[in-house]
Amino acid sequence: MSIRLNKHRLSDKTSRSSVYPHIHYGCKEDVSFEDLFQLFHKAFPLAFNRETFQRVYDASDISNTAYRMKYCWKLKLYAAILATSTFDSNQKRQLKILMLVEDEHSLHAINVGRRLLVQLIETCKELENIHRIYAYVESTNLDGIHFYTMMGFQRKETLPDYFPQRASLTPDAVKLVYEIGNDLSTETIQTFPITNQS
Repeated sequence: MSIRLNKHRLSDKTSRSSVYPHIHYGCKEDVSFEDLFQLFHKAFPLAFNRETFQRVYDASDISNTAYRMKYCWKLKLYAAILATSTFDSNQKRQLKILMLVEDEHSLHAINVGRRLLVQLIETCKELENIHRIYAYVESTNLDGIHFYTMMGFQRKETLPDYFPQRASLTPDAVKLVYEIGNDLSTETIQTFPITNQS
């Protein structure tokens, strides 16, 4: 389960409004556990209860969030990445990411999502001991697959029955991988084209 874009309220007017002011980018500690839980639980209500999400939250060692403060210091969370380290057979560190972008303005959501992902990739380059990032996307989530390939991920394989049927729109997952060291910089945020697949 990875990036999912909520486009139910997309219109010509909101398509042209692709930027919100005062967006802050931080880590999971900059927002509350409750805010993150509600974001993911809303998108995947059967996949996460508090106990299962707590395990994901605790296991994530790299995280990115996008949020803004509204009136009365109320926080609005737009996107989050929770990345958990695993190790391959050669004991090389790699990341498995859980990413969600939830917003009614799809162009803005893509901009926010790719900024978070670029930040994650740059962090991995700085750490120097992470060599791959993996994403697993529902096979029917064409927007999510397009997003990752646009960001330099390579589609590797389709995994049947990867997701529990009760927890996902489809049990099949597309596995994508990003090799750290690919030439992707923060300029990607401005230079990659946006495809509106409404």
